[in-house]
Amino acid sequence: MVEEPPAVVDGSPAHLPDGGGGAPAACDASAADGVAVFASSVDTGARQAPGAPPYAIDGCLLAYVAPREAGDASGALRLRDLGTGEELLLAPAAEAPRRPALAGDVVVWEATDNGARVVRVRRGGQTQTIRGPFDHAGEPRVAGDAVVLTGWLTADERGDTDVFLYEIGQAEAVPIASGPGQQRFPDISATHVAFADFSEDPDGRFDEDARDLADIVVYDRRTRRAVPRSREGKQSFPMLGAGERVVAYLEWAPSHPEPKYEQFDLRIGDITAPADGDALAARIEQSVQPYVLPEVRGELIEWVERPADGNASLRRRPADLSAPAAEVPGLSAFELFGPSASATITVLAARSPGGELELRGIAR
Repeated sequence: MVEEPPAVVDGSPAHLPDGGGGAPAACDASAADGVAVFASSVDTGARQAPGAPPYAIDGCLLAYVAPREAGDASGALRLRDLGTGEELLLAPAAEAPRRPALAGDVVVWEATDNGARVVRVRRGGQTQTIRGPFDHAGEPRVAGDAVVLTGWLTADERGDTDVFLYEIGQAEAVPIASGPGQQRFPDISATHVAFADFSEDPDGRFDEDARDLADIVVYDRRTRRAVPRSREGKQSFPMLGAGERVVAYLEWAPSHPEPKYEQFDLRIGDITAPADGDALAARIEQSVQPYVLPEVRGELIEWVERPADGNASLRRRPADLSAPAAEVPGLSAFELFGPSASATITVLAARSPGGELELRGIAR
């Protein structure tokens, strides 16, 4: 069992860079060990949002969905300073917070507000809902100065979606990717946005059928120009964490297993080069739930491998593919959820048979 967090005075611990002042303390990976988390696919059997772990780390700050209390359907979202152990409540369990993402002192997450999906952003001690010309929004990712998200243009979850960019301090988010069908699952860096474009799909949407088709599109934040990176089959869930010129993504070609996350290729390439030169970084098998995306951050790619005939493992490979993948030792006895990483620490949830879902921190 994880210990109760230290008390928070006036809602603003002195060491959290969230309006309380003071620099965050130094930390090491073991500071994340034993933090209990809530994941709907593990704790309730409900489907997990695609690719979204219920925790995120940047520097020494950890945002995570805590275990639910009696009578609650979800857990509360908390921000913990791993250097001091102090915590701040970001969102109550009643809002069903999920999909947190962190960049510096900016935290974003999905929540439910009066039955609608919304994206919240917190910076400098202030939390707000991101508004824009959409019916509801979700799937947020964050860089230090901006948030990217998916906006549904109608109340229909299977309907048309666009990608929106919210720059910190703006009145509302603005569309940067529109057109027929769905544009979804964006990621953002200081220089680019990448997203999946389902306009070539027979029904124009992400719905995990055997005919799904999509391409990755890269948007240059400086020139405001979007460039498709066309390949045969389906490419989705782009990741921009390995440097300004690198994009990684999941690919299903030519086969389409159902559900999609049971088997896929992870590819990585130069944003400025043609997509047909993108390299195969890994063939990944996840025979059972939970399904969570690989993590591409800095010099490493990390993912959970869950074969049908063996134990789950956390695997790492250099992002430049200069060495083969290697297993991270010490985790083979656990059910593993999926990684999130800062520059120096990777966290993932692990559960022993019959135990709680708790984080493990691993130095990078």
